[in-house]
Amino acid sequence: MTERDTALPSIDPALREQLVDDICALLPQVLKREVTGATAATTLMEALGMSSTSGLELILELEDRLDVEISVEELGRHDFGTVGSLADYVAQNLIPEA
Repeated sequence: MTERDTALPSIDPALREQLVDDICALLPQVLKREVTGATAATTLMEALGMSSTSGLELILELEDRLDVEISVEELGRHDFGTVGSLADYVAQNLIPEA
């Protein structure tokens, strides 16, 4: 385990829920097909067939939608496990406005 795995900051549940909703809303646009019934537990790569390219596109679309910057320095495949794991990553890696 890395320090990142053992020392995760707590995530605001309201922020996480909003991120899950935003990710689910952007999935049809990014995947260019209808996506219904996605939840925090929906697997991005297995259930939805998301590629690494579409994953990065999703991050960029989230930045535009939320008008924020998201650090992608530690973004890995495991962060794209589920909608919820991606929401967790985003919540922990929002770059504060200067």
